[in-house]
Amino acid sequence: MAKPYIVLGGGGHARALIEILSSHNAVVEAMVAPELIPAPEFKSLKHLTHDDDINQYPTASVELVNAIGSLPKDAKLRETLFKRFKSAGYHFAAVVSKAAILSKYAELAEGVQILPGAILNACQVGANTIINTGAIVEHDVKIGENCHIAPGAVICGDVCIGNNVHIGAGATVLQGLSIADSAVVGAGSVVTKNLSAGAINYPAKSFIKEENE
Repeated sequence: MAKPYIVLGGGGHARALIEILSSHNAVVEAMVAPELIPAPEFKSLKHLTHDDDINQYPTASVELVNAIGSLPKDAKLRETLFKRFKSAGYHFAAVVSKAAILSKYAELAEGVQILPGAILNACQVGANTIINTGAIVEHDVKIGENCHIAPGAVICGDVCIGNNVHIGAGATVLQGLSIADSAVVGAGSVVTKNLSAGAINYPAKSFIKEENE
């Protein structure tokens, strides 16, 4: 019998994950967040307000779902919670939408989340990483831990992405490139060269001269 889930977080990302869990007929035991946004998905669920409240559940009796968002401002909290509860003996469930398309050779580590419309060919995805709505991850891609591949991003073949990397919405990483730890790829940008640790890749900007200038 599948274990019930405890969802960490009470915002928009939690809504998306709970909908996916519901489609699998999963049981959500409780949500953990200081406050919950008003959402119909949350109305019938038990609300725990402190992270320490999770300790009332034996580690073998539940699985955790990390629903903290993974924009750069949230990423550290998401990673911290994952490491904290892993060290306490809890296990994080992988959450995969039925509306995603995955190769049978895709390798997903603990706590990976694949949202609707995502397409993954034969690739490797590290622990606690989000592949968000409509993102495409091509063949032979390796993605590290605690990453966020945002909606509509395209990771071309044979790309290597380190840990704690954020690939913004609609961004494209061209084939064969390497993106080192903690790099940020801005939304809508195209990465055409390797990025070093902590680098930020901004979108190219076009400037159109006004006729009256």
